Amino acid sequence: MNLPELSTPRLRLLPLCPDDAPRIAELGSDPVIAAFTANMPSPYTLKDARAFVERSLEAGEKGDDLVFGIHLRAGALTGIINLRLNPRHHSGHLGYWMGAPYRGQGYMTEAVKRVMTYGLETLGLRRIHTSCLATNAASARVLLNAGFESEGCSRQAFLKNGVFHDLLNFGVLATDEAVSTDDPA
Repeated sequence: MNLPELSTPRLRLLPLCPDDAPRIAELGSDPVIAAFTANMPSPYTLKDARAFVERSLEAGEKGDDLVFGIHLRAGALTGIINLRLNPRHHSGHLGYWMGAPYRGQGYMTEAVKRVMTYGLETLGLRRIHTSCLATNAASARVLLNAGFESEGCSRQAFLKNGVFHDLLNFGVLATDEAVSTDDPA
C-alpha cells in the first residue's frame, strides 16, 4: 500500500524513510516517551530506530500498519503516529508519540484528527480506538480534544517494567457527530 502524504495547516504527515532514523532516535531517546509507550526501549538507539523504520515500511507495504512521521511544515520531524488496521472488523488502533520540544502546542491533536479523518472517511473504517496509561493526562487530553470518546478504564491491564498500570480507553465511530466530514488540510 502506498501511503499518502497527509497535511494539516501546520503539519505534514509523511511515510517514513530510512533517512528519518537518526532523528527518530534523537527524539525517541526521551525517557518520558519510553515510560508512556508500549514497546519503546530506553535508551532508544539508532539501531532501534533503524529497525523501527524497517518494520514500519514492511507493515505499510502489507497495509497492516500505516506509520507516518509528523513533520512541521518547515520540515522538522517532531514525532510518530500510526494506525494499525484490522480489516476484518473495519477498525484501526491509533498510536503516537511526540518529541519533547513539540509537546503542548496542539500538534499531536492536529495529527490525530487528520489520521482519524483519513481512517474513517478515506479508508472506510467503522471505528478507531486507542488506550493510554491512566497517568498520561496529556495523551488523554489529546484524544478528547481530537473527538474521541472515553470508553472507561481497564484496571491493571498493562504490565510495564514489572508494574501493572490502569489503561484509559478511547474510541471514535464513523457515525459520531464529532467526526468532521471536512478535509482538515
